[in-house]
Amino acid sequence: KPQPLIDPLSEREIEVLRLMAEGCKYKEIAERLVVSINTIRHHTRNVYSKLDATNRTRAISRAKELNLL
Repeated sequence: KPQPLIDPLSEREIEVLRLMAEGCKYKEIAERLVVSINTIRHHTRNVYSKLDATNRTRAISRAKELNLL
């Protein structure tokens, strides 16, 4: 479905965001998605940037506003 973002989130970024919304820590997200913590940090930076957020709480609330979560 189309996203009202200039630079839409990738499927993987949405997965990371969903796990963040569930309260998972970076380490748990990395384990669940079978990637390194650095990869999760990279995705998280992209998510924050694309959603114009500075932290997890803001990113999650912005994603909800945009019906991404």
